[in-house]
Amino acid sequence: MRKLRIALTACVVCLLLPGLAQADSGRLHLHLDLGLGVPLAGPTRRHSTGDAAVGGGGWLSLDYQVAAPIAVELIAGVAGFGRPFPRSGSTGSRFGHFGAGVRLRLMDDQAGYNNEEGGNLPSNLWVSAHVGFMNFDDAQFGIDAAIGYEISVVRPLQLGLFARTALMFAGRNDGVDMIFVAGISIGIEVVNTRVDDDRDGDGLSDAREAELGTDPDDYDTDGDLIRDGVEVETGTNPTESDTDNDGLNDGREDTNRNGVLDEGETDPRRSDTDGGGMPDPDEVRNSAQDPRYAEDDDRDGDGVANHVDACPDSPDGATVDPSGCEAAAHTITLEGVRFRTASANILPESEPTLLEALEMLRRFPDQRFQIAGHTDSQGREASNARLSEQRARAVLRWLVEHGLDGDRFEPHGFGSTEPVAPNDSPEGRARNRRIEFRRLD
Repeated sequence: MRKLRIALTACVVCLLLPGLAQADSGRLHLHLDLGLGVPLAGPTRRHSTGDAAVGGGGWLSLDYQVAAPIAVELIAGVAGFGRPFPRSGSTGSRFGHFGAGVRLRLMDDQAGYNNEEGGNLPSNLWVSAHVGFMNFDDAQFGIDAAIGYEISVVRPLQLGLFARTALMFAGRNDGVDMIFVAGISIGIEVVNTRVDDDRDGDGLSDAREAELGTDPDDYDTDGDLIRDGVEVETGTNPTESDTDNDGLNDGREDTNRNGVLDEGETDPRRSDTDGGGMPDPDEVRNSAQDPRYAEDDDRDGDGVANHVDACPDSPDGATVDPSGCEAAAHTITLEGVRFRTASANILPESEPTLLEALEMLRRFPDQRFQIAGHTDSQGREASNARLSEQRARAVLRWLVEHGLDGDRFEPHGFGSTEPVAPNDSPEGRARNRRIEFRRLD
């Protein structure tokens, strides 16, 4: 019973191993199984000479896969055990085996060997069974069954574990002889003749399609008219008809379905093929656009792409808002507005500058501004603050008199607190005496 428990435990371990990995194998494989074992039934188990029953053996087999997961197999093996048959006069018992049967490769994922691109170590769980000639206590008819698990190390080598039990009948002794052996297995792909099944002819093996989630019976899983194999090779998604999610079917973007960006096509991997800021669907709908060239995505060069530019012909160098329309600068300094000394009376020579400001303000009828008055540092600060506000209000009156809405403006005097130049020269003081429009956002 103890030896039977050992055998059962080994089988359970082999069954649990597939959770660790998967591997592949070729059509034709050579296997060498080497292990240690014991007799489980028959005279050698019952004989109580005190000799150790433990022995070892090896099996050589060749299997050919006819249809996954079934392979036909020829096997031959020898073994020896320390406990002899009763009254045999020998120091031990020998075992010979030649048979034929089947091997089932139950978890053969066909991904490739560990040293190959896309390959891996994991797994090939297999079971086998044979009938044939065995020689233990005499020439006998026997059957054997085995289970094992192999991993793909480097092509063509696989390594794993196995457990094998053999039953023998009709020997010189009454009853049935039985042995159990477990150990390591070595697999060699004799000829790399394995042909991956590709039922739908899309260039991907059925096993590869199982990994990708594509349909092995449909060469175009997502219905975009591009073969699954082409999509995988060129980086589009074979399970999504619009890889870049730009609203254009991959097959419409790649019109000849070859996975290459050709003239007149857009890139199904990028929603903006030319990177100019205008999505491919908008360029495709506009005959004047070429989705392969970024230069035409922003016609007026204002930084706002054509498809969202409400004002596609903004002047060169104009400051624009997010809609592409011209926007007032945050601060506009009026150079050329002159006042009488220590007064808020606007001098006539200021008229051209004020008219330019009026035209600019009319282009932005909904924009509010602060009118900021500034002075130089001569005189007392309290007087300067009062004078700068009076001058800001004088400009406001002039704008209202020329048709602008006074509610758009807030006059404010800053005195000499915000100089833009040193006050130690006539030129610097002239620059500091100024009017500014500051955009109120």
